Amino acid sequence: MRSNHLSKMRARQAAKDYMHGADLRAQSEELSDKLLAAKFACHVSTIKKVREHMPVAVLDDEDQALIRQCAAEKARIDQQLPKLSKSYLSRHYQVSPEAIDIELDLAGWEDPRIERKKRRAS
Repeated sequence: MRSNHLSKMRARQAAKDYMHGADLRAQSEELSDKLLAAKFACHVSTIKKVREHMPVAVLDDEDQALIRQCAAEKARIDQQLPKLSKSYLSRHYQVSPEAIDIELDLAGWEDPRIERKKRRAS
């Protein structure tokens, strides 16, 4: 009985970590080159040049500094993501992916990526 309770607690913690990872994935997507290009009204290649500290005439120095800060934040977030995947958490907490899914369902959580796909489809 005790090991079953501990297994549920591990699955619950894994689900919390997975939800945190989903939030970070969404933040990372917001900082993608494509979305930054849309926000700064320029081409994706311009964003890439700015990240590589190459000269760009279409953006002022302040915007370029902000883009570099966004790129650094995205890199920091992306570094954390592998340890917040369901497969990693399943191994780390020694629970099945299905147990994590059950805890996510019990928490009433829906994957933001699925919600975005539903909105695009309608």
